[in-house]
Amino acid sequence: MNLIKKCIAEVIGTAVLCFAACGVAVVAGGSDSWWIATSVAFGLVIVAMAYSIGNISGCHINPAVSIAMFISGKMTLKEFLAYVGSQVVGAFVGSALLGLCLINKGGFASLGGNEIQTALLVQDGLGFVPNAWSYIGAFVVELVLTCVFVLAILGVTDSKFHEGKQAGLVIGGALTLVHLIGLGFTGTSVNPARSLAPAVLQAIAGDATSLSQVWIWILAPLAGGAIAALIYKFLTKAKEEKAADIAQ
Repeated sequence: MNLIKKCIAEVIGTAVLCFAACGVAVVAGGSDSWWIATSVAFGLVIVAMAYSIGNISGCHINPAVSIAMFISGKMTLKEFLAYVGSQVVGAFVGSALLGLCLINKGGFASLGGNEIQTALLVQDGLGFVPNAWSYIGAFVVELVLTCVFVLAILGVTDSKFHEGKQAGLVIGGALTLVHLIGLGFTGTSVNPARSLAPAVLQAIAGDATSLSQVWIWILAPLAGGAIAALIYKFLTKAKEEKAADIAQ
Protein backbone atom coordinates (compact mmCIF):
# COMPACT_ATOMS: atom_id res chain seq x y z
CA MET A 1 0.00 0.00 0.00
CA ASN A 2 1.34 3.43 -0.92
CA LEU A 3 2.85 5.15 2.13
CA ILE A 4 1.11 8.41 1.24
CA LYS A 5 -2.30 6.69 1.36
CA LYS A 6 -1.39 5.12 4.69
CA CYS A 7 -0.43 8.51 6.06
CA ILE A 8 -3.67 10.07 4.84
CA ALA A 9 -5.58 7.28 6.59
CA GLU A 10 -3.66 7.99 9.81
CA VAL A 11 -4.44 11.71 9.55
CA ILE A 12 -8.15 10.93 9.12
CA GLY A 13 -8.26 8.36 11.90
CA THR A 14 -6.46 10.54 14.45
CA ALA A 15 -8.56 13.56 13.50
CA VAL A 16 -11.76 11.56 14.08
CA LEU A 17 -10.43 10.33 17.43
CA CYS A 18 -9.67 13.86 18.63
CA PHE A 19 -12.87 15.36 17.26
CA ALA A 20 -15.39 12.67 18.23
CA ALA A 21 -13.98 11.08 21.39
CA CYS A 22 -12.60 14.29 22.90
CA GLY A 23 -15.82 15.98 21.81
CA VAL A 24 -17.85 13.56 23.92
CA ALA A 25 -15.52 14.17 26.87
CA VAL A 26 -16.02 17.92 26.58
CA VAL A 27 -19.77 17.90 25.95
CA ALA A 28 -20.50 15.32 28.66
CA GLY A 29 -18.19 17.01 31.18
CA GLY A 30 -19.84 17.60 34.53
CA SER A 31 -22.62 15.08 33.96
CA ASP A 32 -23.09 11.89 35.96
CA SER A 33 -22.40 9.86 32.83
CA TRP A 34 -19.15 11.63 31.91
CA TRP A 35 -16.81 8.88 33.04
CA ILE A 36 -18.60 6.10 31.17
CA ALA A 37 -19.52 8.20 28.15
CA THR A 38 -15.91 9.29 27.62
CA SER A 39 -14.51 5.79 28.04
CA VAL A 40 -17.04 4.26 25.65
CA ALA A 41 -16.56 7.06 23.12
CA PHE A 42 -12.83 6.43 22.83
CA GLY A 43 -13.43 2.70 22.50
CA LEU A 44 -16.12 3.08 19.85
CA VAL A 45 -14.05 5.48 17.77
CA ILE A 46 -11.24 2.93 17.70
CA VAL A 47 -13.69 0.22 16.62
CA ALA A 48 -15.10 2.41 13.86
CA MET A 49 -11.67 3.43 12.59
CA ALA A 50 -10.24 -0.09 12.83
CA TYR A 51 -12.92 -1.39 10.46
CA SER A 52 -12.66 1.59 8.10
CA ILE A 53 -8.97 2.42 7.75
CA GLY A 54 -7.48 -0.67 9.39
CA ASN A 55 -7.01 -2.42 6.06
CA ILE A 56 -5.16 0.64 4.72
CA SER A 57 -2.78 1.75 7.45
CA GLY A 58 -3.40 -0.70 10.28
CA CYS A 59 -5.21 2.07 12.18
CA HIS A 60 -2.43 2.95 14.60
CA ILE A 61 -3.63 6.56 15.10
CA ASN A 62 -1.29 6.65 18.09
CA PRO A 63 2.51 7.09 18.20
CA ALA A 64 2.69 4.62 21.09
CA VAL A 65 1.24 1.93 18.83
CA SER A 66 3.56 2.88 15.98
CA ILE A 67 6.69 2.70 18.15
CA ALA A 68 5.64 -0.78 19.26
CA MET A 69 5.21 -1.86 15.64
CA PHE A 70 8.60 -0.35 14.77
CA ILE A 71 10.35 -2.20 17.61
CA SER A 72 8.53 -5.38 16.58
CA GLY A 73 10.01 -5.07 13.10
CA LYS A 74 6.66 -4.44 11.43
CA MET A 75 7.60 -0.94 10.26
CA THR A 76 10.68 0.72 8.85
CA LEU A 77 12.08 3.87 10.44
CA LYS A 78 10.79 5.88 7.48
CA GLU A 79 7.27 4.47 7.95
CA PHE A 80 7.40 5.08 11.70
CA LEU A 81 8.36 8.72 11.31
CA ALA A 82 5.77 9.23 8.55
CA TYR A 83 3.05 7.66 10.70
CA VAL A 84 3.89 9.74 13.78
CA GLY A 85 3.96 12.93 11.74
CA SER A 86 0.60 12.07 10.20
CA GLN A 87 -0.91 11.30 13.59
CA VAL A 88 0.22 14.64 15.01
CA VAL A 89 -1.21 16.47 11.99
CA GLY A 90 -4.48 14.56 12.34
CA ALA A 91 -4.67 15.37 16.04
CA PHE A 92 -4.30 19.08 15.34
CA VAL A 93 -6.93 18.93 12.58
CA GLY A 94 -9.46 17.12 14.78
CA SER A 95 -8.75 19.29 17.83
CA ALA A 96 -8.97 22.51 15.82
CA LEU A 97 -12.31 21.45 14.31
CA LEU A 98 -13.62 20.60 17.77
CA GLY A 99 -12.42 23.95 19.11
CA LEU A 100 -14.25 25.76 16.32
CA CYS A 101 -17.45 23.86 17.12
CA LEU A 102 -17.05 24.91 20.76
CA ILE A 103 -16.52 28.57 19.95
CA ASN A 104 -19.51 29.56 22.11
CA LYS A 105 -18.24 27.40 24.98
CA GLY A 106 -14.72 28.76 25.18
CA GLY A 107 -13.29 27.49 21.91
CA PHE A 108 -9.78 26.07 22.18
CA ALA A 109 -9.76 26.68 25.92
CA SER A 110 -12.49 24.02 26.26
CA LEU A 111 -10.56 21.22 24.57
CA GLY A 112 -9.95 18.04 26.53
CA GLY A 113 -6.24 18.39 27.24
CA ASN A 114 -4.80 15.94 29.75
CA GLU A 115 -4.09 17.11 33.29
CA ILE A 116 -3.07 15.36 36.49
CA GLN A 117 -6.34 14.62 38.27
CA THR A 118 -7.43 14.95 41.90
CA ALA A 119 -6.53 11.35 42.80
CA LEU A 120 -2.84 12.24 42.34
CA LEU A 121 -2.93 15.77 43.76
CA VAL A 122 -2.47 16.99 47.33
CA GLN A 123 -4.60 19.55 49.12
CA ASP A 124 -3.24 22.74 50.61
CA GLY A 125 -4.59 26.21 51.28
CA LEU A 126 -4.82 26.92 47.56
CA GLY A 127 -6.81 23.77 46.81
CA PHE A 128 -5.51 20.66 45.05
CA VAL A 129 -1.97 21.04 43.72
CA PRO A 130 0.66 18.62 42.36
CA ASN A 131 3.76 17.52 44.24
CA ALA A 132 6.67 15.30 43.13
CA TRP A 133 4.63 12.13 43.52
CA SER A 134 1.84 13.60 41.39
CA TYR A 135 4.18 13.68 38.41
CA ILE A 136 5.74 10.30 39.16
CA GLY A 137 2.32 8.72 39.72
CA ALA A 138 0.92 10.19 36.51
CA PHE A 139 3.93 8.91 34.56
CA VAL A 140 3.59 5.42 36.04
CA VAL A 141 -0.16 5.29 35.37
CA GLU A 142 0.29 6.34 31.75
CA LEU A 143 3.18 3.94 31.20
CA VAL A 144 1.31 0.95 32.65
CA LEU A 145 -2.00 1.69 30.90
CA THR A 146 -0.29 2.21 27.55
CA CYS A 147 1.64 -1.02 28.01
CA VAL A 148 -1.57 -2.93 28.70
CA PHE A 149 -3.34 -1.32 25.72
CA VAL A 150 -0.48 -1.97 23.28
CA LEU A 151 0.00 -5.54 24.51
CA ALA A 152 -3.64 -6.19 23.61
CA ILE A 153 -3.06 -4.72 20.15
CA LEU A 154 0.07 -6.77 19.54
CA GLY A 155 -1.65 -9.97 20.60
CA VAL A 156 -4.88 -9.57 18.66
CA THR A 157 -3.15 -8.37 15.47
CA ASP A 158 -0.49 -11.10 15.48
CA SER A 159 -0.99 -12.94 12.18
CA LYS A 160 0.08 -16.22 13.78
CA PHE A 161 -3.10 -16.32 15.84
CA HIS A 162 -5.62 -15.44 13.11
CA GLU A 163 -7.71 -13.04 15.20
CA GLY A 164 -7.91 -10.28 12.60
CA LYS A 165 -11.70 -10.12 12.32
CA GLN A 166 -12.11 -9.52 16.04
CA ALA A 167 -9.18 -7.12 16.33
CA GLY A 168 -11.19 -3.90 16.17
CA LEU A 169 -13.56 -5.00 18.91
CA VAL A 170 -10.77 -6.18 21.19
CA ILE A 171 -8.71 -3.02 20.71
CA GLY A 172 -11.75 -0.80 21.26
CA GLY A 173 -12.60 -2.73 24.41
CA ALA A 174 -9.04 -2.40 25.67
CA LEU A 175 -9.06 1.36 25.12
CA THR A 176 -12.40 1.62 26.96
CA LEU A 177 -10.90 -0.32 29.86
CA VAL A 178 -7.80 1.84 30.22
CA HIS A 179 -9.96 4.97 30.10
CA LEU A 180 -12.21 3.65 32.85
CA ILE A 181 -9.10 3.13 34.99
CA GLY A 182 -7.10 6.19 34.03
CA LEU A 183 -9.62 9.04 33.85
CA GLY A 184 -9.46 9.67 37.58
CA PHE A 185 -5.66 9.79 37.57
CA THR A 186 -4.56 11.52 34.35
CA GLY A 187 -7.65 11.97 32.21
CA THR A 188 -6.13 9.03 30.25
CA SER A 189 -3.79 9.89 27.44
CA VAL A 190 -2.02 6.68 26.29
CA ASN A 191 -1.59 8.62 23.03
CA PRO A 192 0.99 11.43 22.61
CA ALA A 193 -0.63 12.90 19.50
CA ARG A 194 -4.10 13.03 21.08
CA SER A 195 -2.64 14.92 24.06
CA LEU A 196 -0.17 17.21 22.33
CA ALA A 197 -2.63 18.93 19.99
CA PRO A 198 -5.23 19.98 22.61
CA ALA A 199 -2.45 21.04 24.98
CA VAL A 200 -0.94 23.38 22.40
CA LEU A 201 -4.29 24.81 21.33
CA GLN A 202 -5.38 25.31 24.94
CA ALA A 203 -2.12 27.14 25.63
CA ILE A 204 -2.78 29.41 22.66
CA ALA A 205 -6.15 30.16 24.26
CA GLY A 206 -4.46 31.05 27.54
CA ASP A 207 -4.56 27.80 29.57
CA ALA A 208 -1.09 26.26 29.65
CA THR A 209 -1.75 23.66 32.38
CA SER A 210 -1.89 20.70 30.00
CA LEU A 211 1.09 21.95 28.00
CA SER A 212 3.18 22.27 31.17
CA GLN A 213 2.57 18.57 31.83
CA VAL A 214 2.70 17.41 28.21
CA TRP A 215 6.08 15.72 28.68
CA ILE A 216 4.23 13.08 30.71
CA TRP A 217 1.63 12.50 28.01
CA ILE A 218 4.37 12.13 25.39
CA LEU A 219 7.15 10.21 27.14
CA ALA A 220 5.10 7.81 29.29
CA PRO A 221 2.94 6.41 26.42
CA LEU A 222 5.98 6.06 24.14
CA ALA A 223 7.85 4.22 26.90
CA GLY A 224 4.78 2.06 27.57
CA GLY A 225 4.44 1.16 23.89
CA ALA A 226 8.14 0.29 23.64
CA ILE A 227 8.03 -1.86 26.78
CA ALA A 228 4.93 -3.66 25.51
CA ALA A 229 6.74 -4.52 22.27
CA LEU A 230 9.75 -5.89 24.17
CA ILE A 231 7.54 -7.93 26.50
CA TYR A 232 5.54 -9.36 23.60
CA LYS A 233 8.70 -10.25 21.65
CA PHE A 234 10.08 -12.03 24.71
CA LEU A 235 6.87 -13.96 25.39
CA THR A 236 6.24 -15.04 21.81
CA LYS A 237 9.89 -15.98 21.30
CA ALA A 238 9.68 -18.23 24.36
CA LYS A 239 6.47 -19.77 23.00
CA GLU A 240 8.02 -20.40 19.58
CA GLU A 241 11.12 -21.96 21.14
CA LYS A 242 8.94 -24.27 23.22
CA ALA A 243 6.94 -25.30 20.14
CA ALA A 244 10.17 -25.99 18.26
CA ASP A 245 11.47 -28.16 21.13
CA ILE A 246 8.23 -30.16 21.15
CA ALA A 247 8.41 -30.63 17.37
CA GLN A 248 11.91 -32.06 17.72
